[in-house]
Amino acid sequence: MVIKMIDIHTHILPNIDDGAKDVAEALKMTEYLEEQGVETAVCTPHFDSTKISLEEFIGKREKAFLAIKDSKITLISGSETLYHDFLYQYSDLTPICINNSKYLLLELPYKEVISEYEFQSITKFMNLFNIIPVIAHIERYDCLWKNKKNIRRLMNLGCLIQVNANTIIDTKKRKRAVKYIKKGLIDLIGSDCHNMTKRPPNLKDAFVIIEEELGTSYCDLLNENADSIVNGIILRATTVRFI
Repeated sequence: MVIKMIDIHTHILPNIDDGAKDVAEALKMTEYLEEQGVETAVCTPHFDSTKISLEEFIGKREKAFLAIKDSKITLISGSETLYHDFLYQYSDLTPICINNSKYLLLELPYKEVISEYEFQSITKFMNLFNIIPVIAHIERYDCLWKNKKNIRRLMNLGCLIQVNANTIIDTKKRKRAVKYIKKGLIDLIGSDCHNMTKRPPNLKDAFVIIEEELGTSYCDLLNENADSIVNGIILRATTVRFI
């Protein structure tokens, strides 16, 4: 079993989105992550450019970080950014990328079909901002989750694929998730934790199942991927023309 883990997708920061409701709950979440063996968590509060400016979001995120500076685990800045044309008003998205790297946890609009236009838009987005999207909770998009060709196309662009721990824990969804991990269609596992009740930190539970189903080597690979991302190491060649 992985002894030390990295949670790549969390909503720990208090009073900034629909995650931790206050400092007490945020600190409780970090304590629970530590008990599970998570030593680092990437804080990825929701950023919707149609509702808040980049500058205001960064300011709120900084305030939230200061409020839980006594966390027992290492916390790294990031965001879960909703893809929207409003993002193009900015010249640089590095401040909301994971640890100021090229990696951005990206939430896609929910559509029944992903068209050629969407793939072209993602390519344009990557080129313009010189970033590598980490597609958040891929299982929520049926047009991707139920179509391996679409997942592979995103991966061929250079995108990384993240799935939530709950999808592995859920016995109805587990089979496909495990199959995709085995086939190399999933790069990262995140808890996407929001609170201590309905959506608690549960990364370890997912890794226990992965170890039982696939073996320790797959756990190690997934955790190594997360470690590479927080350290800004490029995991996959891209087809975009980074400047």
